[in-house]
Formats: sequence, structure tokens, C-alpha cells
Amino acid sequence: MAQDPLAILEESVVKLVEKSEPAVVSVARFKPVVQERLPGRHRPFFNSDFPVPRKPDLQPNDFGAGCLISPPQSADRLLLTAYHLVRGGPVFPNFIAEDKTELIIRLTDRRECRAAILAADPRSDLAVLHLGWDEAGIKSTDFPVLDWENGLPPRKGQFIVLMGNPYAIARDGSASVSFGMVSNLTRQSISLNRSEEFEFDEVIKSSTLHRLGVVMQLDARLNLGLSGGPVLNLKGELIGISSSLAAIEGYDQSAGFAFPIDRLTRRVIRTLLAGQEVEYGMIGIGPVTIDRKDFPSMIAKTSQPSAAMVRIVSPGSPAGRAGILPGDLILKVAGQPVLSLEDLMRLIGLNPPGTELKIILLRRSATSGQPEEVTVKLGKWPVQDFEGIIETSPRYLPWRGLTVDYPTAQEKFRDREGHYDFRHVLVTRVKPNSPAEVERIMPGDFITHVNNTPVQTPTEFYSAVKGLSGPVTLRFYDKQVKLTDPAGGRD
Repeated sequence: MAQDPLAILEESVVKLVEKSEPAVVSVARFKPVVQERLPGRHRPFFNSDFPVPRKPDLQPNDFGAGCLISPPQSADRLLLTAYHLVRGGPVFPNFIAEDKTELIIRLTDRRECRAAILAADPRSDLAVLHLGWDEAGIKSTDFPVLDWENGLPPRKGQFIVLMGNPYAIARDGSASVSFGMVSNLTRQSISLNRSEEFEFDEVIKSSTLHRLGVVMQLDARLNLGLSGGPVLNLKGELIGISSSLAAIEGYDQSAGFAFPIDRLTRRVIRTLLAGQEVEYGMIGIGPVTIDRKDFPSMIAKTSQPSAAMVRIVSPGSPAGRAGILPGDLILKVAGQPVLSLEDLMRLIGLNPPGTELKIILLRRSATSGQPEEVTVKLGKWPVQDFEGIIETSPRYLPWRGLTVDYPTAQEKFRDREGHYDFRHVLVTRVKPNSPAEVERIMPGDFITHVNNTPVQTPTEFYSAVKGLSGPVTLRFYDKQVKLTDPAGGRD
């Protein structure tokens, strides 16, 4: 007698949960209440405010879930979760923040340990936490990890299993389970009553990738507290991290969203596991979505219903160096169709700076209507929420007290005309009492040359200063500075 297909599916889900659950934990952020001072003789005997200790049954300020994963070729157990759950928590190696906030992890065997943020990326809303296994007396290898490196990309209609900590009830460490499917891909988890216009400036100013249609929509029951939990395929492979709910105004149900894990987004996780800032690519243009009916007639031979048209090309930008001009239509990036400015920014942005991408475009000036291929080497997408980025193993280290980055590294440091100029590097930090501070170099300054060698990327800058001793001349737009060696020749 043939087995019931539903019974087979049920049994496979049950076994998947049994195998995966030990790798799923509950995450709670506790910010202690501070006892206010009382006037006069009612004041406490000591002079400072003091936190009220955390009680075992205290409701956390934020709660959700996370999953244990390992860096490539490593046996370490680190925790992947949603950044908005843990923002404001302690940064590794500290396990208590300055305001006494703690992150408490409850494991499936009911034991607890503290956690600290190893790296965090506000644009993907992902964070990786270092767990205090040793101080809790817990052997990390007693717990399995989820496979985040080998799953196939999520597909529309695919069955999924979610685990999490709804309404902060997973205090015994037992994750709750939900079952559903992937409803759609490349969705935008934004308000549904927004304007039809979605301008480039609005996209640039967005602090998250969710505005670019990176997330996938889930047809599964996502209650409050499932954020940060794993989205698994029926093989138990990690293919997403639950990230948000989007309620439709006047309707009591919500659409669930998750950050997908695929070839491009695995780079985000890999970078966070290394404790570094996640960098995103840009080519330095101002695009706009244009429909086929608005294509210039001389180049309207393409069958695409829409594309991204270049309005502005920044001076010295990767696009400018590749010969892209205002009025060009961008049809494909790395073989993927571009139907909107969001498509363009997503396909470019998910690649790191320095990546070379092939772009198919149609020239406004062309008469044949034949597409043209150009290769562009990416710059860096500007960071809006610089304070929200956490990296405990910085990619760029101080040199004589200053740290540099791509010229577009931070949105707040545009050039004097309010535009991006790619022909320099940006000073992002200056150490106190360093040679750089003595010479009054400040964050926001742009360096154009090192000893007459032009520099336009961090790699070029650090290559130019490598091995240099004695005074080194740095040229800025409006000044020239000689930096001496710091004491002992080291930073």
C-alpha cells in the first residue's frame, strides 16, 4: 500500500526540526532599569545611579531568535541573528555595554550564556554574535550548526520551515516552529501607501537593502519574536533569516519577510563572521526607471519592457571611467536583466568594491539599436548609518593616526558641491595625539596624493605608504601636509 504523501512530508519536517532545533537559540536584550535619585534624606547612601538587577522572569526589551553557524573551515560556534534585536548591546570583547545592557542567549538545554556583537551591518539588518561559552562553562561543540554555505537559492513556491521565539515564550530554550512557502523573491518590505515615485535619492538615503527588493516574502505565520530565526529548506539548509513584518493598514494579517541566503548574500555573512564591515558596490551614476514606451525611438529595438536610464555620471566614477554616458539605457548587469533602478542598485550593490562587472547597455546616440558591453570596476556604496556599523577586526588600519576609505564611504562626507568625486580617498578616523591630529587632519578630509602618487582607493593609499619612513607628504585639495613617524615608528 502506497504511503500517504502528506504523512511522508510530515515525518520529514518532524525529523528536520529534531535535527536543527539544537542550533536555534532564543535571543533577549536586557537594558536594566536605573533607580532614580531621591531628594534630601531619602537619597541612597551612595552618590551614583544604580541598575536594578535582572530578574529571571523579566520581560526583555527586545527578543527574537538566532542560529548557530561556523565560519568557513572552522569549528567555532557563532550566532547569526537580526541586528535590530541586539542593537545597543555590548561589543566584543565586552559582555556588558556601558549602559549595562546585556544580551542573553538561551540554549535548547535550558542553559544561558551572554553574548557580544562581533560585527553588525544595518543595511542587511544582520549581526554575528560571539557567545560567552567559556564563562558559562558550556562546551560549544555540544551544539550543532546550520549549513549556510550549500543550500540552493530560494525559489518561489518552495516549502520552508521557520523557527523562532514568538512573544518571548522560548524561555526553556525550545524554539517554536512554523511551516510555509516562499511567496516571492526580490520584494520591497516598505509601506504600501507610499508614493508611486521611488526616486534615486530616496534609495540612496535608505539605510537598508530591503528598500532595493533584496528580501523574500514568506507565506508562513511570523509572529512577533521570530525575527533573527532561521528559514530552512526541507533538507535543513539555511536559506534565509527572518527579518520583518509588514502590516497592511486596516488589515489584521501581516506579510513576512526574510533576508535570503544565496551566492551574493553569503558574502555578507562571511564578512560578518570575520568581524569586518560589509561593503557594497556602486558605479557612481544617478539612474531612473524608464518604460519601453519612453525609450528613444532610435534604440527601441530591445524587447525589455523597462530599463534603468542614466541621468547623471559623477566625475571620475567607475561608470565614467568605463565610458557610460547620460542617456544610456542599462539593460543587464552580470547577465541579469535590469528592469528598474532598484534592480540596478541591487545587482551592483550586492557585490563588493573592486569587483569587475559586465554591463549591457544601449547608447542614446546609437543608430543601430545594437547593445554594447562595458566592464566596470565598482566603487563603494555610501554608508548612511555609520554609527550603526560594528566591526571588531577593521579592514583598514590606522597609518600615522589616520584611517582612510573609499571617497564615497560615508554619505555625510560629500565634496564641496554636494556630489561624489572618486579621485581621492576619504579620511574617516583620526587617533588622538597622533601625527595626523597634530597636523590638524580631520575626518572628512580628502587625500589626493601620497608623495606625488595619486590615490583613489584604500588599496592604492596603503600600497603607497607601505614601508615608508621619515616624513611623508600628503596632498589635499587645499593644503599639503608632511607627516612624521609616530614615536617608535609605529601607530
